[in-house]
Amino acid sequence: MNRLEGRVAVVTGAASGIGLAVAEAFVAEGMRVVLADLDGAGAGEQAARLADGGAEVCATAVDVRDPDSVERLAEVAVERFGGLHVAVNNAGIVNRGRSWELPLAEWRRVLDVDLYGVVHGVRSFVPRILATGEEGHVVVTGSMAAVAPLAKLGPYAVAKHGLLGLADVLRAELAEIGAPVGVSLVLPGAIRTAMNPYGTVTAGQVAANVVDGVRRDRAYVFTDDHSTGEVEARLRSILAARADVIP
Repeated sequence: MNRLEGRVAVVTGAASGIGLAVAEAFVAEGMRVVLADLDGAGAGEQAARLADGGAEVCATAVDVRDPDSVERLAEVAVERFGGLHVAVNNAGIVNRGRSWELPLAEWRRVLDVDLYGVVHGVRSFVPRILATGEEGHVVVTGSMAAVAPLAKLGPYAVAKHGLLGLADVLRAELAEIGAPVGVSLVLPGAIRTAMNPYGTVTAGQVAANVVDGVRRDRAYVFTDDHSTGEVEARLRSILAARADVIP
């Protein structure tokens, strides 16, 4: 996108962490932003703080597990700001445990938020971005768990691998219809947030890469150099396995 100033963005999971940092970065670019979170009160407090600084923002509660809730969020953006240009599908949760030991309820809990929450976002946000007829962008917060093997993160890794596929397919579909809409999958490493206080990369660093990813249409937005060796080794092993094909 050549111009961010004046454009409208929705950010889910915006009451804290990466989502809040992205919302703040967008505001600094002169964008109008809808901060959405399951914690509607928290999103409201952050929106009020940003508005006090002169930002054009609003806040709303959203449960990304519920397609109707996400649809209402998309409607809020259009009703409040007249359209939608950038959608940041960022809300996410994580759990830990061996894949065969985690209860099915724990599998569903993570997949409902981390995977289906983004599916709901694509279904509600993309048509409204296309309706503007202008440049737009879809951002999906993935993880290194989408490209590197991380033990005891089964549901999270499955969801993030799904987002890798979804982002690639969505990018191809938008290109097929000639839409001026980009798609970025963000791949943070060990980020210091409430979900991971031991991280070494700040949410602000992630947000700076998100803004750059939107501007330059980066398909894969790595935010740091964590797990580089693991990622490269995995990709090499996948490519090398093609030599084992039995004709």
